[in-house]
Amino acid sequence: NTVYNKGGLKMKKTARFLKFLLVVVLFIILPAVAFADTYVSGPITSDTTWTLANSPYIVTGGVIVMSGVTLTIEPGVTVKFNSGLALQIDGTLIARGTNSSNIIFTSNAVTPAPGDWGYIYFNDSIIDATYDENGNYTGGSILEYCVVEYGGGASIATEYNGAVRLYRAHPLINHCTIRDNKASGIRGWGLTGTLKVMNNTISGNTASGYEGGGIFAGSQYYGGASSEPGTLIITGNIISYNTASLFGGGIFAKVSKLTISGNIINNNISLGYYGGGIYYEQTTVNISNNII
Repeated sequence: NTVYNKGGLKMKKTARFLKFLLVVVLFIILPAVAFADTYVSGPITSDTTWTLANSPYIVTGGVIVMSGVTLTIEPGVTVKFNSGLALQIDGTLIARGTNSSNIIFTSNAVTPAPGDWGYIYFNDSIIDATYDENGNYTGGSILEYCVVEYGGGASIATEYNGAVRLYRAHPLINHCTIRDNKASGIRGWGLTGTLKVMNNTISGNTASGYEGGGIFAGSQYYGGASSEPGTLIITGNIISYNTASLFGGGIFAKVSKLTISGNIINNNISLGYYGGGIYYEQTTVNISNNII
């Protein structure tokens, strides 16, 4: 037989109710604490981490990661940009999401549209990506498992704009989605080293200049005197539904060495002359095992 103590039973019920009440309060409060808006602008002058707990980050003024400084962005972080604003990297950007927890760079508009914000700009002073003897990433600037969308609306240099802009800079761009930008998805010029663009989906981008709706890489302006000395490796990507005014709806390349392999390149448009899928010149080229 079980003997009940009325006083003890009442205390147990009260304790259970208090525990339940605590759980309810934490359920209400914790999301607000974990995902409070964080407003950012101006120079970053010391090593900084943008954490998931403080996401989303709202860019209210141009952000510059100064030379010698590292900005690390945790998986799952969302970065929202106000109109025309950009993130400039003069030091190092480590933005490594995961397959299930992407880092998102997007518009802060209520109804997002291409061109809402500027771009992510890697300057020539960045720490480039480094690789071991097998070609595996070992350090330096990287965009991995990131989404870059609704950019390309910078107020300056729009003719040569890209959602991801590179000037003599060579970050690794891997497993990213770069979509629906009012500019080339990736636009790099002055390349002197090796730029790897791997395993990405680059789609729905419209070049603000003449060339390279999906990817542009080479000299700063079309018609430069000679190709840049860099190496461009484009492997394992889906490059689709991008548009350029004249050349290279999917890819425009003017580099010394070009490898395009294992990609799906389809439904890209060149409204002007040549290369709806791929346009290249003044380069040693290896195009293999693609579906174009």
